Amino acid sequence: RKWGEGDIFQPLGMQGKKKLSKFFKDEKLSLIAKEKIWVLCSGTEIVWIVNYRMSDLFKVQDTTEEILKIVTSI
Repeated sequence: RKWGEGDIFQPLGMQGKKKLSKFFKDEKLSLIAKEKIWVLCSGTEIVWIVNYRMSDLFKVQDTTEEILKIVTSI
């Protein structure tokens, strides 16, 4: 889905959560770039900001049993 105002996720390597709008500002993304961004979700949790950052909640760990590989072409 497209990202929405108020979306929050936990960037890989971070302990706390961050609003996507703040993440985009930190990444210095233009309005045009932000409008093109998609997010991959599992239920209500954001798994991946496509082509930018995945969520720490969904990182591969020693206990991981299955991995889904998604390839994008941009």
